[in-house]
Amino acid sequence: MTALVLDNVRVDHAAGTPWETCGLQNVNLQLEAGERVLVVGGNGSGKSTLASVMAGLILPTEGTCTLDGIPIEEQAAQVTLVIQHTRLQLMRPTVREELEDLADHTTVITPAVNRLGLNGLLHRRIDELSGGQQRRVGLAGALVRKTPLILLDEPMAGLDRESRHQLVHALEELPHDSIVVVVTHDLPASRPILHQGLRGRLLHIDNGRVRESVDR
Repeated sequence: MTALVLDNVRVDHAAGTPWETCGLQNVNLQLEAGERVLVVGGNGSGKSTLASVMAGLILPTEGTCTLDGIPIEEQAAQVTLVIQHTRLQLMRPTVREELEDLADHTTVITPAVNRLGLNGLLHRRIDELSGGQQRRVGLAGALVRKTPLILLDEPMAGLDRESRHQLVHALEELPHDSIVVVVTHDLPASRPILHQGLRGRLLHIDNGRVRESVDR
């Protein structure tokens, strides 16, 4: 069974300089296949740093982050990260070209866009899409890549109520055996995600420290 393990992770930003700050400290987590995890905290709490460590984009100053026992930074093909400003990571002119670039085989594209309600947008240019539609294209990329770890950094940010509702429903289409981690400051809009997988976990982060709480 897939497991993402953070063992005594610490991250120091600008280490060894006068501007050194602690981004994460003493983070110990084990996330398993099928889990849906919300990471909640305010600005500067360490949420995005945690997502970057899980994605292998930032190496811990201390400790390790592994996926099935292998350092996460060595497993880029096993991770999908959808960032808040999704447009910055969509590299092709149209939705179809973007998904064709990510998919092992084009036969997986049509089912993915149908499941996420993007079938009418397949030939649209990325720049013509709304922010919510661009994030759904990012999720479609997760579907066609079929990665065991999917990370979403502030997916609700900047969306209106209807777009947030559509995005929550789109998340239901992600592979049920993937670990899905959603980093957010918007707990009310994101809370339904906790009930979409085999297990929902709510993690609060403050000053770089993570604690788990029971969802109510």
